[in-house]
Amino acid sequence: MWQHSYNSDPQIQKLSRNFDSYKTIDWRNEKLLENKKYYNELKSKPSLTFSRPSTQDSIITTISTFHISTLKLIQSRIWSTFQIWFVLTIVGIIIGSIAAIVTILTEFFNSIKLGICLSNIYLTESTCPNNDWYNWSNYSIINFLIFTIISTFFGLLASYLCISIEPLSTGSGISEIKCIVSGFWRDEFLSMKVFLLKAFTLPLTIASGLSVGKEGPSVHYASCIGNIIGKNIINWIRESPIQLSDIIISSAGTGVAVAFGSPIGGVLFSIEEISGKVKLTTLWKTFYTSLIAVSTLKLWNPLKTGQIVMFSVSYNIDWSWLEIFWFIIIGIFGGIYGIITIKYNIKYVSFRQKYLNGNPIKEIGILCLITSIIGYWNPFLRLEMTKVMEILFNPCNKEGDENNEICMNYENQWLLIVFQLILATIIRILLVIISYGSKVPCGIFVPSMTIGCTFGKLLGILVKNCGGNINSGIYSFLGAGAALSGITGLTFTIVVIMIELTGAVKYIIPCMITILTVKIITEIFGNGFGGIADQMIKFNGMPFIDLNEEHKLNIKVRELMVPQVICIDYEGMWSNDLLKVLKYDKGEYPVVEGRKNMMGVLKREVIEKILNDIQGDNNVEGDEIGLIERKFINFSEDNKYGELIETEFLELDINSSAYMIFEIFTEIGSKNVYINEEGKLVGIITRKDLIRFENFEHYNKEGEIFVNEQDEILMDNVYNKII
Repeated sequence: MWQHSYNSDPQIQKLSRNFDSYKTIDWRNEKLLENKKYYNELKSKPSLTFSRPSTQDSIITTISTFHISTLKLIQSRIWSTFQIWFVLTIVGIIIGSIAAIVTILTEFFNSIKLGICLSNIYLTESTCPNNDWYNWSNYSIINFLIFTIISTFFGLLASYLCISIEPLSTGSGISEIKCIVSGFWRDEFLSMKVFLLKAFTLPLTIASGLSVGKEGPSVHYASCIGNIIGKNIINWIRESPIQLSDIIISSAGTGVAVAFGSPIGGVLFSIEEISGKVKLTTLWKTFYTSLIAVSTLKLWNPLKTGQIVMFSVSYNIDWSWLEIFWFIIIGIFGGIYGIITIKYNIKYVSFRQKYLNGNPIKEIGILCLITSIIGYWNPFLRLEMTKVMEILFNPCNKEGDENNEICMNYENQWLLIVFQLILATIIRILLVIISYGSKVPCGIFVPSMTIGCTFGKLLGILVKNCGGNINSGIYSFLGAGAALSGITGLTFTIVVIMIELTGAVKYIIPCMITILTVKIITEIFGNGFGGIADQMIKFNGMPFIDLNEEHKLNIKVRELMVPQVICIDYEGMWSNDLLKVLKYDKGEYPVVEGRKNMMGVLKREVIEKILNDIQGDNNVEGDEIGLIERKFINFSEDNKYGELIETEFLELDINSSAYMIFEIFTEIGSKNVYINEEGKLVGIITRKDLIRFENFEHYNKEGEIFVNEQDEILMDNVYNKII
C-alpha cells in the first residue's frame, strides 16, 4: 500500500506537515443537521390536521391551523434571513471602518518619515497646507538617516508585536482562508487576537517601506471580522459551519473591495480565488457586504479626495490596434514575472524556515535597512507604492504635471528616467522575493502592480521616443494589471479591479488582451499549480483540493483506501475499552457487527457523553482509563445506547473508481467514505487521505517541485559561507 512508503519518507511527509492544524468539516453531515433542526422546529409548530373533517367547524379549525402554521413558517424564514443580512451589514460596516483607519494610519506613518506638518502634526504631507510642511532637514544625508531609522523602527515594532503575541498574524493569510472555506477549519486563525494584531501592525509594516502590500492582510482581517461577528451575534450561526463559511467568503471578498476601492472586483475575487465555486446566494452576500463596506469607507473619506479608489486617470489619447504587439509584450513580462517571482520566493521562504526562523525580528530589521538604503535614492523606490503608480499612470497632459517628476523632467532627462525605471523594476522584484512571507503582515498585490507599472512606463517611454504616437500612462496601467495577474493567477478579477481602480473603461480590450497573454505564458511555462496563494498551500503542506487542477485518479478504491480502521463492536464493549478508542483522534468511529458488517457510526462527542454519564462528571480524559467505572455497553440490546448510532453514512465498494471518491468529496462534501468488500468494512478514505495520495503520486512522478536537492546544497553553502 502507498501508506507505507508515504510514512517512511520524511520528504513526502513534508507535503502534509500542517494537516493536523486543520479540522475537516463534514459538509454533508452539517447539511443533514441543519435540515434535522429545521424539521424538528417545524414539528413543534401547529400543523395541518390530516384527518378528514366531519363538520364545518372542524373544517374552519383545520384551515385556520394551516394558516397559522404557514404564517409561522414564513415568519421563521424571514427572521432567519433578516438575521443573516443583519450580520452581513455589521460585518460590512466594521470592515469599511477598519480599512479607513488602516489607510489613515498608513498615510500618517509614511509622511512622518519625511517630515511633519507644523500647523497640525496629524496631517500628512498631501493634506498639510504647503507652507506648513516641514522636512526634517535641508540636508539630504540627514533626511536619509531619519528616513532609514524610522522605517526600520516601524518594521521592527510590527514584527516584535506579531511574533511575541500571535505569530498567526504574520504573512498574507489568503492561502489559509482558501483552506478554511474549502472545508478544513482552523478557528485560531480567525480569532480576535489575530484580527487586532493584523489590523494594527499592517500600517506599521507598509510604512516600514518593505516591498509588501496590504491587500492579502486585508483579506485576512476582514475574514476574522466575519468569523467573530458571525459567531458572537447570532447563536444558530455559530453552530452552522455552512453559514459561517458563506460569511467568511463574503468578508474575504470585501477585504479586497475596500483595499482597492473595487466592490465588483471584490465579488469576483471571492469566486475566482477564495471559494472556487459560483454559488448565487454567496455571490449576493459578497455583493451586499462589499457595498456596505465601500460605502462606509467613502463616508470616512480617508484619502481626503472624496473618492474610494486610490487614484483616477483620464486618457485623452485612444489606443490603436497597432499597439497590440506592445500589449502582448507587457503580457509576456507579467507572465514571466509571476513565474520567476513565485519560484524564487518559495525557495527563499524555504531558506528562511530552515536557517532564519531563530531570528525573525533581526531578519526584518535587516530587510528594512536594505530596502531603505537602496530605495531612498530612487524616487520610484522611495515613495509609497500607490503614489508611484499614481505618478506613472499619469498621461502627462500638461494639467497637474507640476506635481509629477516624470512629466516635469521628461523632455530633458528621459534617459535618466528610463535608467531609474529599469533599476526600480529589477530591485523591486528582488525585494519582493525576499520580503514576501516574512514575519510581518504582508501581501504581494500592490508590489507586483508597482513592478508591472514601472516596466510598462519604461516600455511606453521607449516606444514613444521611437516615434510612436502613444500614451505611456496606458502602458503603466496595463503593466500593473499584467504583473498582478502573473503573480495571482487571476484573470477576469484583475480586469475588473484595474478598470474600477482607475476608471479607464475605454481600455478594457487592451487589458483583456494583456491578461490573456499572461494566462497563456503561465499555462505553458508555469508549474501548473496556479498563483502564489495556491503554490504556498502546496509548499506549506496545507490541506486543500484544488478544483482547477487536473486530478488523475485512474485507479481503484482498493489502491487508495486506508485498511486500518478503528471500530466499535455493535454487540458490546467494556467502558474502559471504549475510552481507549478515544486515544485515536478521530471525529467518528464505525460501529460493526460480527465480522465487520457496518451498522453505523458513533461521533466522538457521543462516546464522550456516554463515558461521562458512566463516570458521573464531564471531564473524561485519555489518562483516566484506569479510573472510570468498568461497565459493559451493548449497543445491539440497549436502546439507550443503540439509538445514538447514526445510520446515515457513505459506503463504497472496494472495486469502485477512485474518481468517485473525488466526486463525493467535492460535490457532496463528505468528510470520509467507508469502503466495503462483499458487505464487510475493509477500509476508509478521508479527504485528507485523498490529498496525501495525490501529493505522493505527484512526488513519485515529478520529484520535489519547489526546493530540490541542488537548492538545499546551495542554501547550505550560502548560510555557511555568508551568514
